[in-house]
Amino acid sequence: MIFAASWAVSTRLHNLFRRFAPSNILIRRVHTRTAIKWGPLVGLAAAVLYGLLMLVTATVLRKGGPGWVDLIVLLAFWNTVKFTCLIPVSLARLVRVRHQERVLQRDRIERAVATGC
Repeated sequence: MIFAASWAVSTRLHNLFRRFAPSNILIRRVHTRTAIKWGPLVGLAAAVLYGLLMLVTATVLRKGGPGWVDLIVLLAFWNTVKFTCLIPVSLARLVRVRHQERVLQRDRIERAVATGC
């Protein structure tokens, strides 16, 4: 009973964060066809910014800041990891999409030559 309830709560929280967290929205937008070319740049910029946020909030925490700042450090660390992983993933997807486009273009040209158009 407790396991089922915790599973349901965690599933709902996961879906909520996946839909409404700004970092997840940005990652979903980068994975679209029109924005895939911006993936490495967005990943690098966001990883640097979240890394800086993590360092600043960790410094505040070390100098005697409130304990809840630790949650911001953890969130910034997790987002840094996500955006660091976005860089190679988006590069691989970009290479795959460009290859598919070249194959389609080559097939169009071959069909046009074969039909005499």
